[in-house]
Amino acid sequence: MTPIHYRFIVHLRNRCIYNLYYKSIEWSIVKISTRTQAILAATVVIFVITLFVIANAFIESAYTEIELQQSDANIQLVAEQIRYDAEQLGTKARDWAVWDDTYQFIEDRNAHYLSSVIHAPTTYESLQVSGLVVFDTEENVVASQGYNLKNKTWTPLSEGTITALSKTLGTLSNTRGGKKKQGIVLLPEGPALVGMHTILKTNGMGTGHGTLVLLQPFDEERIATIRNHLHLPVTVWRLDRPSPDVTPDVAALTAADAPLRISRIQDQSTMEGYSLLEDIGNHPVLLVGVETPRVISQHMMGTLLYLISAFIIIGVIYILITGLLLRRYIITPLTDLDAAMKKIGSRRDLSERLPAGEGDDEITSLKESFNTMLQELQDKETDLAKKSDLLAEEHRKANLYLDIYLDVLTYEIRNITISLQAYAELIQQSEDESSKEYAERITAALNRNLSIIRNMEIISKIYKQPPTPHPVNLETFVHRVTRKFPGENIRYTGGGVMVIADEMLFTVFLNIIQNSLQHGGPGVEIEIGIEDSGDGLWKVSVVDNGKGIPDEIKPLIFERFMKGSDKRSSYGLGLHIVRLIIETFGGTVRADDRISGHPEQGAAVRFTLKKA
Repeated sequence: MTPIHYRFIVHLRNRCIYNLYYKSIEWSIVKISTRTQAILAATVVIFVITLFVIANAFIESAYTEIELQQSDANIQLVAEQIRYDAEQLGTKARDWAVWDDTYQFIEDRNAHYLSSVIHAPTTYESLQVSGLVVFDTEENVVASQGYNLKNKTWTPLSEGTITALSKTLGTLSNTRGGKKKQGIVLLPEGPALVGMHTILKTNGMGTGHGTLVLLQPFDEERIATIRNHLHLPVTVWRLDRPSPDVTPDVAALTAADAPLRISRIQDQSTMEGYSLLEDIGNHPVLLVGVETPRVISQHMMGTLLYLISAFIIIGVIYILITGLLLRRYIITPLTDLDAAMKKIGSRRDLSERLPAGEGDDEITSLKESFNTMLQELQDKETDLAKKSDLLAEEHRKANLYLDIYLDVLTYEIRNITISLQAYAELIQQSEDESSKEYAERITAALNRNLSIIRNMEIISKIYKQPPTPHPVNLETFVHRVTRKFPGENIRYTGGGVMVIADEMLFTVFLNIIQNSLQHGGPGVEIEIGIEDSGDGLWKVSVVDNGKGIPDEIKPLIFERFMKGSDKRSSYGLGLHIVRLIIETFGGTVRADDRISGHPEQGAAVRFTLKKA
């Protein structure tokens, strides 16, 4: 091969390598901006779609489960309210059945009891009942009367009603020591709440002398009262009558192995729940339904749409900012490099050089490398292979730097994705708690806070504005306080005595009675009495038949803190305030037993007040 042929082949090879490299750079410059923007956009779109699918699949199902539990809790709350009303009616029946006057009436059928109790409108209005029946031990009707509470008129009970009631007595009339029954009874006029109790003497001892029955109609007015009390849309159906609103799967609640309650989705905004109500003989007679708004799901969907919209906006902003940064630091320098290379390529003059750049980035390095390559191509064409390797290495470095940059972007996006998933999991975990349990705890805590605030205000008032005692009527304050506790068994056996006190005396009675009701147990009875202590003082006693106060606790219940400890007394600040007020009036207060030496048979709080 001649030198001329050799130089021609080398020159041709140099031009081919140069043109291939130049075309590669030009193609990369044209495509890199579009591809980068497409990759960023695709990443954001995939992330948003994945977030929506995960939220729809897991978060929505979790919220739906919470709503089903809430619906189940609401229907249970309604059923418990109905059972509570029946229990209250049974307690009223017990209070009137265990009474010497009722016991004597069974004996002699005296007219005074008929006129003052059975045929007295105040009996039905005070008890809020619509009927009263008295059976003897042979289950014969001794007396019966119905009363319309709304119209305040007499409505005699029908024979069918009395017959239905007599079938539910069982052995109640002859039970020794007394027995209470209450529940729902399906009467000819419709369902009703009934409370029954064995008639006994006031001491509650001996064998039953018959049965006293109280009635309350379980009509639409009663259901409306439950709706207003619980703030829930309640509907009740009778099982012995077909209803177009009750679907077959709800009717399946009457099956032997059926669940106690059914809750399901009615539509996008409402959950519906159903439960059976049994009568006094444990036979299902009513179906109660409650609609629960799907507030959580609606809030969740709004939050989800807001979250997705926020991520879309963040993604668009991210793409725009990243695109601007790429254009500023990569695309524009590469475009300038492309223009300079085109100029050299069009002239095909290896003596020209690319303009030197400022800085130490990869593109500046690429320019310097390319100039070096041109210089070496010009000076050492014969060393083409070595220079070609150098150019290839520089080209590899440039691509490596670009790959590193893209790897960094990918790594950062992945970290952001992991962080957002972790936050989503934390939100999901925090929302997966039992709402009902927390609602009850929050409500109880708020109530305690309000009680503490009220007590602290009273204490502050006592210290800042001490009471100004003056002659007041004790009976007036007792009656004012007892009206705050309707339905509770509170009796006053004193008279209208005058004492030295002021309006704070109302707080004294209020706190003591609240304490007895809170700690005395269900059905606690409270009696307020007075006696002359003989030293210019009246001694007032508030006595209950509850659980009593242990002897070791009696000296401590009026303290703000237990002695020798920072632990609060379980009786709270209420009795502490009682002591402060009584001492301000010039009296004393102490805890005692209802029956001396037997703390388990009830408690007594006794305090003294100066005579007026």
